Amino acid sequence: MSGEIVRECLTAALAAVTAAEDELGRLDSVAGDGDHGTGMVRGFQAAVASITDESAGQVLVNAGTAFADASGGASGALVGIFITTLGSHLPNDVLNASYVHHALVMALAAIGKLGKSKVGDKTMIDTLDPFVNAYGERATSATISQAWLQALPAAEAGMKATADMVSKRGRSSLLKARSLGHLDPGAVSIYYVLRAVSGVLTIRCP
Repeated sequence: MSGEIVRECLTAALAAVTAAEDELGRLDSVAGDGDHGTGMVRGFQAAVASITDESAGQVLVNAGTAFADASGGASGALVGIFITTLGSHLPNDVLNASYVHHALVMALAAIGKLGKSKVGDKTMIDTLDPFVNAYGERATSATISQAWLQALPAAEAGMKATADMVSKRGRSSLLKARSLGHLDPGAVSIYYVLRAVSGVLTIRCP
């Protein structure tokens, strides 16, 4: 997986959140100021603009920093540190699914530490945690793209489960039981990003 493929993944993620910008804004308006979609688009625009001809890991480190700086807010910081940590734990030589899984585990831990959140708090972790676990179960016997694709249903189920959760983090936690019945915008946007990346990997890293 080269820096060029990572560039394509980031570009696909930008296209995905751009297409969902209004939807993400509506979800965020339940408890926030409705700018989650705009922030994700702004972040990925900066991430794509930051790309230079470097290794996959360094491209991600640069992209994550640019994302956090441009997106702003709690979500921007969390997504930014996820991308940056992912990149910083990828080796510069040949990658395989197990290496990527290790990097995903470290990136997930970084989000949990920064956001002081866990599974069940109704955040993007509810999408990411089942995805990373499912990816890890397949990493020893599958390619990067195969493991990623096969882990997507777990991510989707995690995202959908946020509708049945009471928010415990961020401004939406103020709603308490009134947050029931609404998907978490961060969980949704991260799922769209994971799905977009899968589309690129399936073609470029079969």
